[in-house]
This record gives sequence, structure tokens and C-alpha cells, in this order.
Amino acid sequence: MSQEKIFIAKSKMFRLHFQLAEEEIDLLLLDKQLMYKGVESNSTKVTVELMEAYPLIYGLNFDQFSEDNVAFPLKINLPSSIKKLLDDRPFTAADNVGKDGFIHQDSYIILALKHLDVGSMFTESDLIRCLPAPLNHGMTINWYTGMIKGAFKKLRKIKIHKNAKGEEISEALHLVHKPMDESRIAKAKKRIGIV
Repeated sequence: MSQEKIFIAKSKMFRLHFQLAEEEIDLLLLDKQLMYKGVESNSTKVTVELMEAYPLIYGLNFDQFSEDNVAFPLKINLPSSIKKLLDDRPFTAADNVGKDGFIHQDSYIILALKHLDVGSMFTESDLIRCLPAPLNHGMTINWYTGMIKGAFKKLRKIKIHKNAKGEEISEALHLVHKPMDESRIAKAKKRIGIV
């Protein structure tokens, strides 16, 4: 079996053990601007960067993850980002929140990004594909109003990538420049009825 197939099988095993959707893995990889969704179905290419970044989600390095007898880490030993996600699951692209999603767009964005550390960078399209339907289709985010105002900073750096049609697109990067405060998270939960 090739190293790529071994990686795919093991990464799926870890994902299922922690009951994570592929979209939640994408949220955890958002600051690295990597995409996991589609790896298991072979529609997304496995890159060296993904193979190195994926084990870090669980607090393992590539060598530890590659061992035949690697054990699942205990929840108390997991990195804080995955603990935050597991303790209070965000609504992700695996869900459908209907028309209410448009009313509470800011809340879904806050809950999706609360696990990111200060210094994490992402593009708007990277974030949008991780949001629940219908927010993950043809939406733009207003970064200067509502609960997300001031939570993220638009950088003067861009990321160039190809869209579904193969055209080159350049997008501004956004930065998490201060910790996500608990009152903002609590307000987001309350607005969408999680509390």
C-alpha cells in the first residue's frame, strides 16, 4: 500500500474516532489554508503539507502518526484548538441552518472561528466553504458590522488560488489579531439557541 493510501486510511480512522466531519477538519486546518474534504473520496489531492499538518490536529507529529501502532490521544492530551471544537461543536458545512443562517451569519462565523489562535490567517472563501448551508453558497462577509466587527483584521497580503473553473483568483488574507473573548462566543451561542 502506498504512503498516500496509508495516510488516507489512518486520517479517516482518526476523524471517525473523534466523530469529526470532513468540514470540521477543514475548520481545524483553516489557518494553514489546506483542504481535507474530498481526500477520503480521492477528489482532493493529498499534499506533503496536508500530510504534515493533519497529525498536528491531534497533537502528533508526522512520524508519530505514521507509526503502525499509533494510539488515539486521550481528549485531555489534545491541542486546545480541537478541544474547543469538540467541547462546543460549531455548525459546519455538514449542516443546513436554512434561512435563519442569513439572520445570524455573524454568530455562525464566530462559532466556526473560535478555535483559531491569535496570528492565524485565512481567506474569505476558505471560511465560507466551512459554513453551514445556505451560508456556504455565494455569500460575502461584511467584516465591519455586527459581532465580527473588530474580531479579525484584513491584511494587505493576498493568497492566489484557482477557482472551480481553473481561473486564478487573488483574495485578501484575514488575521485573528486578538483572542476570541468568551462574551462574544456566549452571545453567538445565545443568538442561535445553543445555550
